Amino acid sequence: MQRVRLGLPDLEDSRALKHYPIYSYLIAARLHRDLERAPQEQLDSAIDDFLKTHAGQPVVRSLRRAWLAGLAERGRWDWFLPRSADVTDPTLLCDRLAGRLATGAVAGLADEALARWSLPQRAPRECDPVFEWLRKEGLITPERQEARARAALHAGTPALARELTVGLSEERARPLLQWAQLLDAPKSSLDLLAMTPQVGVEPDALIAGFTRLSYSDAQDAGVLLPLLTARPDLSPATRDQLARAAALGAAFSHQPDAVARFAGIEAAADDTLLQEWRVRAALWAGDEARALSWIEAMPAPLAAQPRWRYWRARAMAEVSGAQAAAPLLDALAGSRDYFGYLAADRLHRGYELNIHPTVDEPRVQAALAVEPALVRAHALFDCDLADDAQVEWSAALGAAPPALKIQAARLAARWGWYSQAIATLAQANEWDDVVLRYPRPYSSLITRASSLTQVPADWIFAVMRQESLFRKDAVSHADARGLMQMQPATANAVARRWHLPRPSRDDLFAPDIAVPLGAAYVRELLDRYDGQLELALAAYNAGPVSVARWLPGRRIDADVWIENIPYAETRAYVQHVLEHIVAFAAVRDAQPPRLSALLQPVAPAGASAAAPASRLHAVGKTATPVASRAQVNRF
Repeated sequence: MQRVRLGLPDLEDSRALKHYPIYSYLIAARLHRDLERAPQEQLDSAIDDFLKTHAGQPVVRSLRRAWLAGLAERGRWDWFLPRSADVTDPTLLCDRLAGRLATGAVAGLADEALARWSLPQRAPRECDPVFEWLRKEGLITPERQEARARAALHAGTPALARELTVGLSEERARPLLQWAQLLDAPKSSLDLLAMTPQVGVEPDALIAGFTRLSYSDAQDAGVLLPLLTARPDLSPATRDQLARAAALGAAFSHQPDAVARFAGIEAAADDTLLQEWRVRAALWAGDEARALSWIEAMPAPLAAQPRWRYWRARAMAEVSGAQAAAPLLDALAGSRDYFGYLAADRLHRGYELNIHPTVDEPRVQAALAVEPALVRAHALFDCDLADDAQVEWSAALGAAPPALKIQAARLAARWGWYSQAIATLAQANEWDDVVLRYPRPYSSLITRASSLTQVPADWIFAVMRQESLFRKDAVSHADARGLMQMQPATANAVARRWHLPRPSRDDLFAPDIAVPLGAAYVRELLDRYDGQLELALAAYNAGPVSVARWLPGRRIDADVWIENIPYAETRAYVQHVLEHIVAFAAVRDAQPPRLSALLQPVAPAGASAAAPASRLHAVGKTATPVASRAQVNRF
């Protein structure tokens, strides 16, 4: 496989290699390589034969897609169309439409092509011929063009909407371009609308632009709100939506007027975002009575979540006393999760991890181990082809009953495939085999990294589990890499400060490089925040720049601060890593640390001592209000 990747000549295949369980993956890789070099009729036949021989097996997926794309590019519709009836890939779907047009198979083509054209995102260029045909046929009418532009604006893609206004009448295009401008430059656009109420604006456009401004700059939005709501052309419903956006933006950025803004808004039962964030704003402001009343007004399914059960008890303790809150806390304190631990701390009770090992059935595991798909999965995993291994595993066990998945998870753990073992237990809804769910791979590396950085080993394990689920080849959409999911720039900066070898991008896939660098970065963040674990964890996920924006104006309890992290991903990340720290201590028979000891009240910016200069300027990873990291697992 490496010779294929490097473009080296193939060697003669031995008899043993030909009988190797994943020999087919080598053949597929060679065919894929040859397809990229010089497609020929003979090669088409060879690929077709291979796909038929291995029909239904995961090994054909990548090769089939590449071959079909190549056939389309060469205009071999006689080969492409009969073999593409079940494609779901957007590019191949466009190829199929183009092939039908090219061969005159146009029955029903217009409806299918219009459905594809109407999607509120750019289509692959392979759709261009059939879209041009729709135009020539007069099927892309101004009404359809406007409808697609509006869908694009609702989807937050103003650039596409602008393109779709080309050719529309000025009357149709004007409100669309105004809406696009409100999304692209909300502050200046809203200033104009506030100062010139005679200039018309569509309600949806105004709400979209104001929401974007409020979420990015709540203070400016708050100044503009009364001017905008004074416009005579606004309906009460539009004014309510603007007030809602202003309140949410104020809560996200911890503005002091957030509670007052929420107080003037009636929360719809299905408006979960507003239901939750008005409680968070009240907690941040220290208004427990308001927080309690808003929790009690939540719809029953939302209020029944452990998060809001804990905060109801927490607020009730402040409003009515500890005795009134005790039964609520008691009902939570037996749970093996973040809120259960917080509840147990408030009752001064020990944690209940409810560790119950699953039944070990070696005979079932032995039978699974010789299933052809799992034999291939094991061999692929051993060859560091983890993505292919996972596809084989899922194809074999996707519909298996929970009891069989549990034995498969035990089998994967025996192979050292810990990420698959943990994920398979989750698929089986098995959470109580804590020892199996919390393995300790790379122990010697982590021990050395702990000694180097003075970061407790359990903390390193916890970050690693949450970041990569122990996959050394993990890569996020933001290009964070390896076991500790470090971005290359961050890793280089940390290596320079710690006088460690500067890693290349691919070096971060090596555990002996990734683990000490990740531990060193955790140490830097702990130093930066005077040992405050919750701040260090939030910064590891979202970056120090984000954490600086989230620091309070007064000292605030750590659980309140964590609950008010604006990024849902980062909030969950901090909570899960804390859960993992407790579990990793338990599986080595140590006394689990208490969250009340791990967490400290969060002080305003400047109230904590500065970190040592040599470690202060850590380079953070990025995060967005919408979850975007590869692994924020709940396993």
